[in-house]
Amino acid sequence: MHDFITLSKLLFKSNYKLDLHSKKGKQSLIVGFVVFLCLLPSLGMFYMLFHSAFSTLNLDLLILQLGFSVIGFLVLWIALFMFPSVFYFSNDLTHLLVLPVSPTMIIFSKFIIVYISLFLTSLLVTAPMLAAYIIAGAKISQIFMFILQLPLISLAPAFMVGIFWIIVLRFIPFFQNKDRFNLITGVISIVIAVGIGAASGFMSGTSVEDPAALISMLQNNPETLSLLTQIFFNVPFASKAIVNLSIIDLFIHIIIVIITGGLFYLCSKYLYLISATSVKGSPSKKKAKLKVNHQANPFFSYFKTDFYKLVRTPAYFSNCVLSGLVAPIIMVVVFMALPDIEEAKAALAQIDITKLINLPLYLYLGGMIVGFFFGSLNGISATSFSREGKNIPFMLYIPLDFSKQLAAKVSLGIFFSLLSCILLLIPVHMLLPYPIYYDAAFVIGALLASLVVNFLALLIDGIHPKINWEDETSAIKNNLNVVFEFLASWAIVVILCVPFFLFNIFDYLIYYTIFVSIVFVILIVIMYIFGPKIILRSLKKGS
Repeated sequence: MHDFITLSKLLFKSNYKLDLHSKKGKQSLIVGFVVFLCLLPSLGMFYMLFHSAFSTLNLDLLILQLGFSVIGFLVLWIALFMFPSVFYFSNDLTHLLVLPVSPTMIIFSKFIIVYISLFLTSLLVTAPMLAAYIIAGAKISQIFMFILQLPLISLAPAFMVGIFWIIVLRFIPFFQNKDRFNLITGVISIVIAVGIGAASGFMSGTSVEDPAALISMLQNNPETLSLLTQIFFNVPFASKAIVNLSIIDLFIHIIIVIITGGLFYLCSKYLYLISATSVKGSPSKKKAKLKVNHQANPFFSYFKTDFYKLVRTPAYFSNCVLSGLVAPIIMVVVFMALPDIEEAKAALAQIDITKLINLPLYLYLGGMIVGFFFGSLNGISATSFSREGKNIPFMLYIPLDFSKQLAAKVSLGIFFSLLSCILLLIPVHMLLPYPIYYDAAFVIGALLASLVVNFLALLIDGIHPKINWEDETSAIKNNLNVVFEFLASWAIVVILCVPFFLFNIFDYLIYYTIFVSIVFVILIVIMYIFGPKIILRSLKKGS
């Protein structure tokens, strides 16, 4: 038992970088605290939702089942991507197998790492749900039974996901390549996210249109929604154990966890090590045959090289390019799935929007907002130097001016940021009939914001790049520069927007927009002039 605890602590520190005696561990703790603060509004929203349901509807069993089902889907979503990362692609198995511990101990130590993440994630729903249940008048015994379910509710889905991946990676070698796996799961995540977005858009439109009908459906036909909870076979027993104070249902839930845990143990014992030892990481880098064109512009050649590296490396493509495109695609699909979209289009077709408002101004402001959001989302510029890794000294000595290298790198981030922004013009044109040349204002605003965000991201990553990494995925994952860039970008937005709302200067919107634009231009010029010098000095000192 002592060896199991020691190994679990070692893997915990290795995976979560929470060694408080190190600089990275302290940084991870600070980032975690900031993320928790950012999640507080979501926790409050969940509390209000559950409190309203428990207080208004006399359907505690169904509400608990729906809440636990949400946790099940959340656990399923995270575990589908986290389990292979920890069990197969962490590159620590060869080091662990030589230790004087059994393979079973290694397997369950790794499972503990996955379970801790899933349990903490499940608390985002269970904590506000429990608080709402208490305020709504739950009995002490029901509260105690609820607390007993907290560590159990995410165990069965976690075990089932583990069984799924062990079988898949054992009998389908196609998925045993890390880059191929990341690319395929990245595409699948977009498909699932788009499906969820479409469904949520349809449901939200329906509930807004007639909320009384939605409440009536819950009260009169609870069996309809109860069918959805049957997907996770442990949820009904966990809910009945709380509402009915049923010891039998509690034991059944525990038995389900034990059975799924036993199946996971058998699969991992006989199938895991065979497939895990044959998993391939990123393929060894082969020098590609490049066609050298001595008359080509060096800047465009450098940009083209970085572009191909970004889109042809599956780890970079899935984590930088695809991740930045998910949000706008979901927004477009959700908008198109709204039930009343056709009626709204017909009504707005009768209105000349250009005569009612200063449309170019609002498009310009909209472009700036989405430019800041999507520019800070993809992480392309925020990992520009981290992706170079040990090749950074090569950048310092190639016969191309360093400022032009930086311009090529920041242009790559701006290109994909603008691509995400322009996708949002699709639903805007579907809803509002206006001349297409007005979109130039939107593009200019998005370009200005993207320049600020990407220059800032390049500066942050250039000052402190993540150079030491084993493969391309680790150059992107757990890279704090992406978080720092996101926080710094939105700190600028908050600083500039607070005076507008604080002093209620809406009547002077056009003048304030000009002022903000001038501030952005000044920031861009400062970073363009002094950024290369600061980054070059930092890289030389680091190398």
